[in-house]
Amino acid sequence: MGSKLIDDINKYTSSDSLLVHTQSRGLIRLHCPFKVHVIQSVDSYMVGEELEVVKVKVSPELKLVYIINGKGYYHYHFSIQV
Repeated sequence: MGSKLIDDINKYTSSDSLLVHTQSRGLIRLHCPFKVHVIQSVDSYMVGEELEVVKVKVSPELKLVYIINGKGYYHYHFSIQV
């Protein structure tokens, strides 16, 4: 993806929050930091661990990335705790 597209996405989004749709409350905005559980082991993190997301970003491939302990991880390794 081009850097212009990423710039446009960043213009309308925030690295400090994330929109999430829940069954009980509908669309809500989660502000960082928020908790996630590991559902697919990645690096030294094992399934079931609870971690804290301090920022959210978009990769050049337009995938959602969570910043945890100073490092970026794709969102699909985690489940959001609402």
